[in-house]
Amino acid sequence: MKKFLSMVMAAAMVVSLVPATAFAASGDVKATAKVVDAANFPVDGIKSGVNLGDAGKRPELQLTLTTSDTTVNGAEVTFEFTLDNGKFDKNFGLADLYVKDDDGIKYGSNAGANGMLKDFEITDTDDYDEAEVTLVIPAKGLDRGTVLGFALNRISMDKVSKGKTTTISVDSSDATVTNGDDLVFASIEAAGIKASVKDTVDVATEEVTTLKDVKIETTVGDFSDFVKTEATSKDELKLKLNSGFEFVYDAATEIGDVTMDPDWYDDDEIVIPLKDITSLNDDTDTWTIEGLKVEATSAKAGSTATMKVYLTGCDTVSVEVATVVDYTVAMTVDEDEDVPVIYSGVDVENTGITDDSDHESLEVTIKETFAGAWNNSKDFTLSVPEGVYIADVISTSTDGDFALADTKSNTDTWFRDAYKEGDYVDLTFKRRTWEETNPNDTSKDDPAEVTFTLTLVADPNFEGDVVLKLTGDGVDEQEVTIAKFVKPYVVEAQQNDMQIDYRNTEIPTSVVIKEAEAGLWDKGTSFVLALDKIDFDDEGSIAVDDKSGLEVKDDEVKGTTYDDNDAIEFTVDSRSDDEPATVTISGMQLYMDRSLPAGAYDLKVVSPEMLGIGDKLTGYLDEVVLNGTRDKVEGNNRVIADINDDFYSETAKAGFVNIVTAGREDTDSFTTKVVVPVGESYLISGENKVEIPVPAYINAAGYTMLPLRAVAVALGINENNVLWDQTTRTATVMYGSKIINMTYGQKVVYVNGAMIPATAAVEITNDRMFLGLRDLGNALGVTDITWDAATKTATLNGNK
Repeated sequence: MKKFLSMVMAAAMVVSLVPATAFAASGDVKATAKVVDAANFPVDGIKSGVNLGDAGKRPELQLTLTTSDTTVNGAEVTFEFTLDNGKFDKNFGLADLYVKDDDGIKYGSNAGANGMLKDFEITDTDDYDEAEVTLVIPAKGLDRGTVLGFALNRISMDKVSKGKTTTISVDSSDATVTNGDDLVFASIEAAGIKASVKDTVDVATEEVTTLKDVKIETTVGDFSDFVKTEATSKDELKLKLNSGFEFVYDAATEIGDVTMDPDWYDDDEIVIPLKDITSLNDDTDTWTIEGLKVEATSAKAGSTATMKVYLTGCDTVSVEVATVVDYTVAMTVDEDEDVPVIYSGVDVENTGITDDSDHESLEVTIKETFAGAWNNSKDFTLSVPEGVYIADVISTSTDGDFALADTKSNTDTWFRDAYKEGDYVDLTFKRRTWEETNPNDTSKDDPAEVTFTLTLVADPNFEGDVVLKLTGDGVDEQEVTIAKFVKPYVVEAQQNDMQIDYRNTEIPTSVVIKEAEAGLWDKGTSFVLALDKIDFDDEGSIAVDDKSGLEVKDDEVKGTTYDDNDAIEFTVDSRSDDEPATVTISGMQLYMDRSLPAGAYDLKVVSPEMLGIGDKLTGYLDEVVLNGTRDKVEGNNRVIADINDDFYSETAKAGFVNIVTAGREDTDSFTTKVVVPVGESYLISGENKVEIPVPAYINAAGYTMLPLRAVAVALGINENNVLWDQTTRTATVMYGSKIINMTYGQKVVYVNGAMIPATAAVEITNDRMFLGLRDLGNALGVTDITWDAATKTATLNGNK
């Protein structure tokens, strides 16, 4: 009994050492089936009984395992293949078997020698449409995702008429096969062609262009299936263009290796007899026509050249080969590129800020649409908005047949010379400085093209898009946006209406300066606040928000001098962290001299470090345009500060301080003679002729109506003291001790709140306010007014 139990236990131990997968049951192996590179044959391109397993036409059946580690060494898996409309060859088995997993192909074409292919057997010896393949799984097993590839040798089709297919189905008693039914192995299709070009080309009206590699390909089989050596005169390849286009013969044009014959050309049509091109390789599936030329004889801009391709025995196909463009020069940028954002008031070294912007614009391309379109007998100019400066031109390159007239020059020199010709503001390229392309020169017919990138800086007051403008007699005016400037700080301030006073006059509102982005202001950057003609007293306090982490050197405003005025200043001591900083300056006091006239005074904010002028405050940028040096300011290069004013600042708030009462009555101080002719777009102020947008006129009631703002400014009132409220349609004029209000449609004028009747109602013409001649004089205190009916001219202060 003990011996029997020992034998049972030993047997159990032996069984326990055998992997369970060695006894894989049916269905443990799972695979998905598909056919790769199914064979396609044209009608009459294959006959019944012709083998599909020939090299180059051999479809492949693939089984992809969807289970892993289900079999081990010695296990066998048998797959059954069944053909429909096809037969296996009794003398041949598999052409190839390979096994491919993540490590690559493990068993190649001689798979049986590696021990995996055990047997290939045709099981139906009557119809030869059923076969079995038995595989022996290697010791390592097969992982999930492994592909079993079967290239089946010498399978023939039974029926080969149009639309017939041969399919294969896969099944197995040892595995589960999905998608294994009726997989198309081969098909019979109608012969056909397709046509294409490498790229469509541009052409101008009455110009010639060369098409880019016209390709004619078979959709099934190759040209040998329907181009025969015994081709008759009726068999042909024909190319035909739509109206407005014609072919141009060129001896260099070839189809394959056959030179095109001029007899084949007939204006908009080329007819090539197939019997004349039998030297072409008709076993190929592609013919390429190189050097084919087309002329836009009458087609207009925007038209498309379409070529139809006919081949005997095939349906007609079409392909677009060219587009007619204007005979012009185009300026473009890459619309898929983001417009770069640059900080205004900052030099190219980004002094005063931590941003690493390179100040580069988008790349600009100027290209003629067709060779010869760029007329070199005319100047052309590139200009940027006022307040923006070109500090450098980089990455200049040329393409096509562009060439400079001076062989010693390069594009960098060309641009520097253009900057000089543009008075160091624009780029003016003088005529004859570049070569004009010749569309009739077959060796040089590529359109000229120039690309470049600008390095830009901008005044602190400039904000918005940089629009590069192309102008000139020989080009169409064009614009592209190449960059955008934003301010490194934003100033928030309110207008303060204040009575005239003397020392320690406190401004009732605060000034807030906000950082554009966190960490932008560098340590040591100073900000200066100044007013026109009014001095700040050294009073006030600074408050920094509690979230940004920015610190200033102290919380008191420090005095400084800016543009001969006493100003206030604060300096960054520690940069902000995660959030942009907000600095609030309050309690500021003014020294208001009693001789100051009434009116509006602007608040200016300047950061010397950002302007690159340090403590000197004597210029905008220590920066030289177009790669010059400071030693060359009298030569071809100029320092920006030499071009512009000495001082640069941002007008943060126009009319920040508005003195509503002057130190003395000065309304009688009008002495300027002003002559206003009715119907003319000008007036005479003193000895100066001043253009005005809307002329004076006589209204329907017979009153002479004068433009309020134009006349007030001509008399000597600051334009900032003529205010307009669109909501109430009310104009306000502040001068001396007077505040004058008038509202559209009313026959009354208010002077310091007192109502004065008017002879004519206030009118608005072309968005300008008009007041009657006498009413305007009464409101402003002008008593010397004359009217010349003969010349229809009004004169104010004519006797002074």
